[in-house]
Amino acid sequence: MCQKSKALGMNDKVKIYCCNCNVDTWQQILFEKSYRSPSDEKYDYCSKCMVTECCGCEQPHYRFSSWMQNKDGTGMDMEDEWVFPSKQLREKPSWNIDFAFSSVFSTFLDGSSEKEHVWDLLREVHVSLQSDCPRLGIMGVRALLEHIMISKIGDQKSFKKNMREFQNQGYISKIQEETLGHILEVGHAAIHRSYSPTQIELIAALDIVENLIETIYIYTEKAKNIDCNIPKRKNT
Repeated sequence: MCQKSKALGMNDKVKIYCCNCNVDTWQQILFEKSYRSPSDEKYDYCSKCMVTECCGCEQPHYRFSSWMQNKDGTGMDMEDEWVFPSKQLREKPSWNIDFAFSSVFSTFLDGSSEKEHVWDLLREVHVSLQSDCPRLGIMGVRALLEHIMISKIGDQKSFKKNMREFQNQGYISKIQEETLGHILEVGHAAIHRSYSPTQIELIAALDIVENLIETIYIYTEKAKNIDCNIPKRKNT
């Protein structure tokens, strides 16, 4: 049931976060409507949706909030809000878009889907971070790390053996092996021991894995391109 709707004018503005400007900005309210779903219980379920446009960059935003309240309209509980696009908690790496394109071309030209799978997993981890789902995010980081290792050295049947062989073949150093081991342990704890990592822990794990992706996939391609441009030595 629609509870409240109002005509909107040019002066109907609200100061809220803009995902494009990355600060709170004045935004024109383009649409706003509230709803109430009566029930036989003590409380009613209420919600409100609002569409706004940043007065600076013109970026549109959609906000949906919901809550439970008493029959007389007093009291609020179980408040929740969903915003799209969501607040940028962390900048994506500078190579993110280029890697997305190169992964598609790699699948199309070389017939290898390895880079595309890496990109898909990385994208899903980014979505988990922005959606405030740290447990799903850290599980994704764990799956991403395992996929990269198996793609390069084959499945050694255990995380410990995969990590050791990954290090033996030179993909990571001894120090990196220990660091990645900590990430795997957080992933294990989230899956098997109901551990809920913080956003800071997820961001740290993501930083480390993105550094690994950059080393194995990004820098390798850049080095090959540089090598192609170097004049060959003349035979003497």
